[in-house]
Order: sequence, then structure tokens, then C-alpha cells
Amino acid sequence: MLEVFRNHLKPISGKACHIQECIPLRFRWRKNGSRCVLQYTLRLVEKASGRRLETWVTSVFHAEPGRTKAFWAELNATEPRIPEEWLTFEPLAFVPDLQMLVQVFPWDRQLTTLPLVLGGPWPELQRQMLDCFGLGQWQAEQQAVETIRYRTELGAVLRYTLRARDAVTSQTQAKRFYAKVYANHHGERTCQLLQQLQNNARNARDGFLVANPLGYDHARHCLVLEEAPGRSLQEVFLRGEDLAPAARCVARAVAAFTESNVQPTRRHSPDEQMDCLERAAALLRWACPALCGVIDEIVRLVGAGLVDVACVPIHWDLKLDHIFLDNGRVVFVDLDTVSLGDPVRDPAHLLAHITCRIGIPAMPIESARAAARAFVEEYFAHVPAAWRKRLGVQYAAAVMESACGIFKRQEPLWFEQVVAAIEEAQRGLSENFW
Repeated sequence: MLEVFRNHLKPISGKACHIQECIPLRFRWRKNGSRCVLQYTLRLVEKASGRRLETWVTSVFHAEPGRTKAFWAELNATEPRIPEEWLTFEPLAFVPDLQMLVQVFPWDRQLTTLPLVLGGPWPELQRQMLDCFGLGQWQAEQQAVETIRYRTELGAVLRYTLRARDAVTSQTQAKRFYAKVYANHHGERTCQLLQQLQNNARNARDGFLVANPLGYDHARHCLVLEEAPGRSLQEVFLRGEDLAPAARCVARAVAAFTESNVQPTRRHSPDEQMDCLERAAALLRWACPALCGVIDEIVRLVGAGLVDVACVPIHWDLKLDHIFLDNGRVVFVDLDTVSLGDPVRDPAHLLAHITCRIGIPAMPIESARAAARAFVEEYFAHVPAAWRKRLGVQYAAAVMESACGIFKRQEPLWFEQVVAAIEEAQRGLSENFW
């Protein structure tokens, strides 16, 4: 794909860039096979200045003959307003030989407000951000915008850094905020949920907090939050610091979250979990055909073990970079997925990320397992004992989902990691594994 992009992407006038590297990032397709989306990271070098930068491009394919070209013509009729500093190539391209549409960040047909948010804090938001600096007459001096995460057609996260000066004391200070751009108005529900959690003082007493929301901008489909205090659990694990105490602290907070007063509107049933597992298994069978028998057996055993239980509030997507530690307090972030479900889903999902070392590949497997055991011991000391019987099934399902994610992200040595994860899921179903 490197040569394809070099040949077909047209540089913006005065901004000639050499594409140095093309890295597959993620892909997905519709279940009916009608459409496929592949996202790549491009590493660029500006020819004039030698400055190095990165951007994202997305390839779109349709199974129906002629549909992709018609789609390209339809999109090409629009005139997206994109801040000049974010432009590297013409936003859209069509590759006839491959019948492939290419979208260049920040053009995104679903995230139509993304260019607006990339323009930086708007006046009302800037006033809210300045209020976060505390007492004084704070005035903005400098601001910066960075893109932290981008998932084609699904969402983006930007970081706003604001440096301000107090007009009275001349003190300067910098704060960081995060703007999450959505394809719909799901961010509004997340904002309301965060406000519910913040208004319950019991949550803080029980050892967990959530990131502070400044508010939701309806016109921009954008939720803005203060930066979460502390360090992510991922960073703590990477540094190898106090693994067992950190794992136990997080376990208590995860247990407390199930007793929070939040009322999510979404509920995850066993059937829905099985649907997620079946989709992951289908991809894993294709990626590792020699392991089809093992995969089939895992799916069968998980299907037999998933049962309807009393649902409680859960994070649903609990992983190392969604948890921060701050002086003994746990802060949960990225709560878009909060829902009602089996409470054992959250610990199982986090354990899968720890033992599969997602985001912490350099961590020794022995250290990862020790941290996992400490988490399990502490978590089940604070919840009903009967929950533990469901851990093996939930853990196996979570590990399979993690294996699927490893493949979709095309991480280095993905095949070895996927095979190890499938074997881990198989072990997780054995009696007394935990």
C-alpha cells in the first residue's frame, strides 16, 4: 500500500510531503461482507523543512461493483472546511485499479464536526477551561491541539493544552483537557453519566472517581473533560512499580463501581456477549486455521457457561489505560461503554489485558500473572463469593476478544501473541485456574 498511496495521494499546494512509511492500524467490515474499511498510519517528511509528522488514511471498499466509485463522486461533491495546518494531502482520492476510496485525516464522512474541533477551543469552552485554573484573573496566553486517538467513522480524541497567566500575580500555569468527537450524540449520554457519578459522594469515599466533564457541545458532537489526575495503570505496570498494591487498589474500586448509583440505559445480555465472541472466533479461525478445533471448543464451553444474572453497572471496556491511580484513589476514564451487565465481565476483561500484556509487552509474564492473582484475591474479597464461579467463562471470552484485537491491530509478532492468547483462554476454562 505504500506505493499506492505515494502514487495516488495529491499533496496540498506548498506542502509537498514524502510518505516514508505506511503502517496498518486497524480494519473492520460489515457482517454481510458488503463493505470493508482499512485504516493506516502514514509517516511523512516535509520536503521543504524536513519536519517529520504522521497522519491517518482510510481505504474503503464495497463489494457491489461500481459502488465505491459512485460513493467517491458523492463525497467529492462536498467541500469540507478543514484548518490549513491539518492538511497534508487532498482529502479524497480514488484508485481505479483497486476500486478503492481513500480518505485522508481529518476528512471523515461520519465525523463531520472533527475539523471544527481541530480548530481549537471555541470562546465559550475557553472560558470554562480558564475557570478550572482556580481563583484569580486567568487569561489565555497560548494553546495547542494534538490528536491522541482516531478511529475512522467512529470517533476521535484531541488534547487541548492551555497556558494561562494570572493578571494579578503574573503566575503562569498550563492545564490539559480532552475533547472527544463522536459520530452521533452518544457523548451527551456519557456527560450525563459522568455528572451522575460525580454527584455521588459515596463513590469517592469508596475509592473511585471519574474524569471531570466540562460539558457536551451539541453542535460539535463533542464532550470535553479535564485531564484525569495521576498515572494510568498501564504506566504503573510498565515501570514495574508496586504491582500487587496497585492491582489490589484497582480491584476494590472495580468492586465499588458495581454498587454505584448510575443508571445506564444499555444492558448486555448473555446472547449479546455470545454474538461478540462468535464474531471474534470467526476472525480467529480465519487468522489461525490450525486452531479451529480449539477455538470451536472454547466457544462451545463459554456458550454453555454464560447465564443470565442480576445486572449491575459495569464499565464493559475496562483495560489498563482506562484506569488512573492518584495517591491511593482510582480514576476511571473512557466511560462511553458503561452499561448494565454481569459484574464479572469487568474483572475478566481487565485480567485478560493484564495476562495477555496488551499495551505492556515488555512486562515479564510472571509479573503479569502475579498482578492478576493479587487483583483476583482482592476483588473477590469484596463481592459475593458466588460470582467467582463465573470468572473462568467470562475470562475465556475476554481473552478471545483480546486475541481478536491483537490480530486486527496487526501488532508485531501478532501470530505468536494470538496463539498464546487462544491457549490462555483454553486454560482459563480449566477447573481451579484462578
